[in-house]
Amino acid sequence: MKQNLSYKNIHIGAIATFYIIALLVRLITLYVVNKYPSIETNYALRVSAALATGLGPAIGALVAMFIFKRKTEYTLIGKSAWKSIATIVIPCIVFGIIGGWDLGVICFWAFAYGLLEEYGWRGFLQYELRKLPVWQYVFIITVMWFLWHLDLNQRSALSFFLLLLFASWGIGKVVSDTHSLLLCAAFHGIVNFSKHGLLSDTTCLIAFICIIIFWIVMWYFVGISPKQQDREE
Repeated sequence: MKQNLSYKNIHIGAIATFYIIALLVRLITLYVVNKYPSIETNYALRVSAALATGLGPAIGALVAMFIFKRKTEYTLIGKSAWKSIATIVIPCIVFGIIGGWDLGVICFWAFAYGLLEEYGWRGFLQYELRKLPVWQYVFIITVMWFLWHLDLNQRSALSFFLLLLFASWGIGKVVSDTHSLLLCAAFHGIVNFSKHGLLSDTTCLIAFICIIIFWIVMWYFVGISPKQQDREE
C-alpha cells in the first residue's frame, strides 16, 4: 500500500514533458552536428554544440515545472552558498595553474555543461521520484539517462549503462544530502573533463583526486555542528 501511494505522487505528465523535450533537443543537436561536421573543427562552435546538448534536460525541466506547477528543493547553492561557489571556483583555479588559462576554461565549461544536465536529471527528475525507494528511482533515472544518449554506437553499451547506474546513485546521494546542483554539476563535469586524456598526466591525476577529496571534506565535515547533523538526519 505504501509503495502504491509513492507512485501516486509521481506526476507522469510532467516527467513525460521533460523527457520528450530533452530527447528532441538532443536529436536536433546530433542532426546539426552530423550535417555540419565543420562544427567540430571550430572551438567556439564545438563548445556551443556541446552546451546545446545539455540544454535539453534543463529546458525540459523548466517547461515541465512551469506548465505543471512543479517545484524542487534542489537549487544551485543547496544548503550552502559559499561551499557551492568554492566547489566550482577552486578546481578551475587549480587546473588553470597546472595547465594554464585554456585548461581552467575547459574545466569551467565542463562544469557548465554538467549543470545543464544535472538541472534536469537531479534537479527535476530525481526530485519528482524522490519518494520511491532509492533503488527504484536510481534505476528509472539510469534507464532514461541511458536512452537519452542516442549515439550509443560510440560507446560500449553495457559499460556505459553501468557507469550511468553508478553516477545516478552517487550524484543522487550527493544532491539528497546537500541539495546543491552546483556540486552535482561538479561531479558530472569533472568526469567529462577527465576524458580529455588528462589523467595520464601525473600532476593532473593528483589534482583530480585531491579535488574530489576536497569536495567531500568541505561538504560533509566542515562547518557542520552535531545539532545540524541531527536535524539533517
